[in-house]
Amino acid sequence: MAMQKVNSPDRLFLSRLSESYKCRPGDNVLLECYVRNQRIKSVAWYAKGEHVDIRGVRLWHRYEPTTGQCTLCIRSVLGCDEGFYYCEATSLDNVVETLEVKLTIDNHDKIWKKIPILNMAGRVMPGGAKQLMASCQT
Repeated sequence: MAMQKVNSPDRLFLSRLSESYKCRPGDNVLLECYVRNQRIKSVAWYAKGEHVDIRGVRLWHRYEPTTGQCTLCIRSVLGCDEGFYYCEATSLDNVVETLEVKLTIDNHDKIWKKIPILNMAGRVMPGGAKQLMASCQT
């Protein structure tokens, strides 16, 4: 697990527990983080570089402005869901911060059925998800 850092008043994200999670095919996954809700203009989630719709069928996200809770839901994880997921928060003064989570699909242990809900995952980075993904391409 990543070390919990002291929250700076300039940071948009309040907490994160891990930079990666492992799950099984068929699991339902919730990736959750919290932002400083009084400073947020918008929140967006990206799944492997693609914007996630608020009303998606298998992948969707929600943002609760009163609490600052941001959640990405993945229903019935498939092998192709393995990869990086990003929560991008934009402040009222247009500062963009991105939280990154790596999701790994583990097919080895067939006995393991389900895992608990995944909460507050990721690593906070300055800049938007598109800027981050562009810097990762080889």
